[in-house]
Amino acid sequence: MSSVRVRFAPSPTGYLHIGSARTALFNWLYARNQSGKFILRVEDTDKERSDDKYLGEILASLKWLGLDWDEDVYYQSKRFDIYKMAAEKLISEEKAYYEETEKGKAIRLKIPEDYIITFYDIVRDKIDVNSNTLDDLVLIKSDGSPTYNFACVVDDADMDITHIIRGDDHIANTPKQILIYQALGIKPPKFAHIPLILGEDKSRMSKRHGATSIMEYKEKGYFPEVIVNFISLMGWSPKDNREKLNVDQIVKLFSLKSIVKTGAVFNVKKLDWLNGEYIREKPINELTDFVAGFLIKRNIIKEDYNRQWLEGVVKSFQTRFCNIDEFIERSSFLFNDEIVFDKKAKDEYLGSQSQIKILKALNQKLGSLESFDTLSIERVIKALSDELGVKTADIIHPARVALTGAAATPGIYEVIHLVGKDRVLKRLDAVIGE
Repeated sequence: MSSVRVRFAPSPTGYLHIGSARTALFNWLYARNQSGKFILRVEDTDKERSDDKYLGEILASLKWLGLDWDEDVYYQSKRFDIYKMAAEKLISEEKAYYEETEKGKAIRLKIPEDYIITFYDIVRDKIDVNSNTLDDLVLIKSDGSPTYNFACVVDDADMDITHIIRGDDHIANTPKQILIYQALGIKPPKFAHIPLILGEDKSRMSKRHGATSIMEYKEKGYFPEVIVNFISLMGWSPKDNREKLNVDQIVKLFSLKSIVKTGAVFNVKKLDWLNGEYIREKPINELTDFVAGFLIKRNIIKEDYNRQWLEGVVKSFQTRFCNIDEFIERSSFLFNDEIVFDKKAKDEYLGSQSQIKILKALNQKLGSLESFDTLSIERVIKALSDELGVKTADIIHPARVALTGAAATPGIYEVIHLVGKDRVLKRLDAVIGE
């Protein structure tokens, strides 16, 4: 049995964003690859900023991504006595001391002078830091709460964590933590600092780049398996240029030694492309369930919607959208009685009398149809093409713009069928009468 134990330690002072989610994912992937344990620890020592709403969102986000943890969740706020005991032990060994402050007593660790702190990072190799660059470390603050670095070390030691996998913005904390490990007489775990995620302009990821919470990506209609696939490739590569992998494949291939040193760029277009690839592969009934949930939530359809009709809509758009907003935008002519015309398309295809004449003839033919299925609609248009001596395209393009407002949609026969006979005739009447 593997002895690998890793942890993800979020602070409930904000929502889970892409960077933190990737840290959680890399820890989870390594644990699963090594048949080890993935521990979840909540670093909630900041009583003023910690909030249950953030904690609930973080846990929900991890569950949505499929990142299950192996033991009960640990909460630092319930472990203050453990930190105090560890600090007082260091005082008794004269490795730490009390410091009087205006707010009370703090406890500081004595830092040796001219001491080279060396550690080997799995991603970045050997790193040396001179102790003279550090002040004596605060372990327990004057209010009795532990500092981040001290609680982190005590917990990681207590929980038998073997590997610390975290963002490289934590590199500066590592020499401080190693000094605490050494003072406690504990062998430090192995460290792997992963590169930060960058925006497309190569600056540090921020909200303007799309660094929103994981749940916002859920609300926008991205699949959890897509987010896992996408963020797994930000800083790690399977080395065969594959872009699309399922979670089992990623677990099997994942290696800390394959993590790159350079920052990974967050590319929204690539995320959309990948989500689109997964959409294309979804069975229609599953994809319809997915789409229907969003449409109901946004009050576009009712709970008692026409399932057969919606499946037809989803099937016709399956290759034409990458997220739910795109689906709603492109299919809006099917859910709204009023349509919005693209001016260029309207001028090009509804601007002449000959085009209006064709639509009048089409209106009459479709109005006389008893069966309004795609095959019957196709026969009518082809017969009308022969009767008027025009190309089918001369009928299809004006009809498409008249019925949808746009020049690009799914196949016209599907569109006419899905819009439905009553609305088709009403929309054609409206255009003809202008």
